[in-house]
Amino acid sequence: MGAKKLNKLQLHFIQFFLDRNINDEETNKIKQIIAQYYFDKAQSELEKVISDKGMTLQDIEKLKDEHLRTKYSF
Repeated sequence: MGAKKLNKLQLHFIQFFLDRNINDEETNKIKQIIAQYYFDKAQSELEKVISDKGMTLQDIEKLKDEHLRTKYSF
């Protein structure tokens, strides 16, 4: 695996936190905020897909029990 470059957001976070003393509690809170942001983003996208496809709660319940993985034979 080759070296990867940091994106603008990553560089911003490094610069922002460079001179700050962050304790474990603050670190966990920041991680929770970032995780919540991506959860909310995924939830919005899921709701959009459900709406666009006209899915019902019954459709979603049926998907829960389906096995959509590819079967492999060895």
